[in-house]
Amino acid sequence: MGVTPQPALPEDQPNAWFDGRWQATVEHRVNRDFALRPALIRFINQVRYSLFDEHTPVITKGQNGYLFETAHRAPLCGQDLISQDSVMRLIRSLDDFRNRLLRKGKRLVIMIAPNKWRTLAKQVDCDCKPKWTNYQRIVPVLQARGYAVFDAIDAFQYEQAAKPVHPLHSKQGTHWSHFGAAISADYLRYTFSQEGIQLPAVSFDSVEVVNQPRSTDKDLQELLNIMVEPEAEKLAYPILSFSGDYKPRVTVIGDSYYRIYYLLGLHQGLFAMESKYFYYNRSLIDTDVYLHQPLNDSIRRTEIEASDAVLLVLSEPLLSDLGFGIQSLEF
Repeated sequence: MGVTPQPALPEDQPNAWFDGRWQATVEHRVNRDFALRPALIRFINQVRYSLFDEHTPVITKGQNGYLFETAHRAPLCGQDLISQDSVMRLIRSLDDFRNRLLRKGKRLVIMIAPNKWRTLAKQVDCDCKPKWTNYQRIVPVLQARGYAVFDAIDAFQYEQAAKPVHPLHSKQGTHWSHFGAAISADYLRYTFSQEGIQLPAVSFDSVEVVNQPRSTDKDLQELLNIMVEPEAEKLAYPILSFSGDYKPRVTVIGDSYYRIYYLLGLHQGLFAMESKYFYYNRSLIDTDVYLHQPLNDSIRRTEIEASDAVLLVLSEPLLSDLGFGIQSLEF
């Protein structure tokens, strides 16, 4: 009574694998012995990955060990393309937001994060016909209308062509590498200077080169949820210092690409300590990048009113949501 018999694995394992009986039996056994479940899931994923080249569809395998986030391919193929009318409505709403900032003596800066698919185009087959993209439709209009835009997509393609001394993207990460994010700081400083705001200078005190990815440099590897350690790769981890007497208070509204600015100390070194980060404009990050706090319009309004500038940070898949809805905020 109360004892659940453990099903035996099918004896015809090759056939059982392909018709799904082997996986179903293992899953049943895993659920029964819950304490072993994480390890067994990693084992199953490892078997699928190593023997059958099967893995989560959110990841695309490129050449030479490179992994890519599948969702970042769609913008290159125009699969998320919005109409020209939608582009202009979006930018007019941003115009209104910028003008309200300007009337209060505040500035707006935009940073478009790099897309690994574009930077390392030689390492992956995009497999789509070139067509209009949101990047082609939106960024030139922003630049023509006088916005201060740091286009890291373009900058990283240039830096990659110039053969960087360290990788701008890790093989097993989806964001920029620590080194790539660090060199982006000078581009961002120049963009702020276009709005009359001088940020502290950034210096590389030292650079540690290691053979294993750390932190965000292995986030796609972690999504695979397999047993083996990440593939060895020489990556650079800089230690930065900052010089300058003035740090503006900046409200950052952005996606996950900005997290690394916290991890490198760039957020803390470039901006006043009171500066906040609105993660996707949905939650508030203060001093701890992994601690999310509730965010509401009262907080949004208070922070923007107290800031010298607003920095929008977004990756290419989010261009169609330029501003993350902040334009509707009344202040």
